[in-house]
Amino acid sequence: FLRWTTYGCVTATLLLGVTPHLLTALVLFGIANFCYQLGTIFYDALLWRVAPPGRLGQTSGIGAAFGYAGSMIGLLLLWPFVRWGGYQASFAPSALCFLLFALPSFLMIREARGPRPSSWRELMRTAWLRLGITVRFARRHRGLWGFLWASFFSSNAINTVLVFMAVYTRKIIGFTNTQLMTFFLFSQAFAIAGAIVFGKAVGRWGAKRTLAVVWCGWIAALGLLVADVSERLLWVAGPITGFCLGSTWATARVLLMELSPKDQLAEMFGLAGLFGRASSILGPLLWGLLVWDPARYPVALLSLIGLLVIGLWILSRVPEPPVSVTT
Repeated sequence: FLRWTTYGCVTATLLLGVTPHLLTALVLFGIANFCYQLGTIFYDALLWRVAPPGRLGQTSGIGAAFGYAGSMIGLLLLWPFVRWGGYQASFAPSALCFLLFALPSFLMIREARGPRPSSWRELMRTAWLRLGITVRFARRHRGLWGFLWASFFSSNAINTVLVFMAVYTRKIIGFTNTQLMTFFLFSQAFAIAGAIVFGKAVGRWGAKRTLAVVWCGWIAALGLLVADVSERLLWVAGPITGFCLGSTWATARVLLMELSPKDQLAEMFGLAGLFGRASSILGPLLWGLLVWDPARYPVALLSLIGLLVIGLWILSRVPEPPVSVTT
């Protein structure tokens, strides 16, 4: 499945680089994003197979660090294409790089083949049935169900920051394109460090406690932006955000594995992915309703802090996993 979602994302991204029509571009972007988001579920589920025994947290952190390093390299490689031919000129090299760096996983990771469905109709029917079973199973496990809701509220805030940070730095701070790229590269460097540091911290503190510390870091970063809307503080909040971003996904997926039955990891990652996709709706919608006036940006930031506080409160009620997979 990871292979086919990658091919779908690469193909749609390639076509984005040549289509002259806005509506077609929007459809292609939707397809590319759908394939990418679906692929992350299968990618995360592979972590259990490739991580050495006792090093799940560290492996998750290293994987996240490589991802953010790729983001930095991608920005540097694509910037000349943008300056030469505009933003549309960056899609084709992006797609080719995506395919190139995906090939090692296709060639080196081997999985046992399961039974194939006889048709797409059977596949969809089975998927819906399994989703219902998975939801009912998760609701019977208080720790797992609580973690999913804690992640839902916190991810609302985090996804909103990721979506609107470029708009915020441009409209409120007044960054140019060059300043914006420098800012993101600087913050991404801290994301690499955060993924590695907290990946190791998971093994010492446990995934739940580590994730709580990470979410507190997000609250601190957003609190700085509420306190003073200035370029000086943004250069402080940006690295904190990057440090926390790198560790958020590395830590959260380890906690999900600790709370999930090992024979249902794929289903639980799929359910977590469903919660994650749903969480990309509420936060941006709340942000959009609050920032119709630029003077209301601090109120919008406070609303994101509120979502993180709710997530932290729910996480505090999640029981400690009975057995840590990181030790």
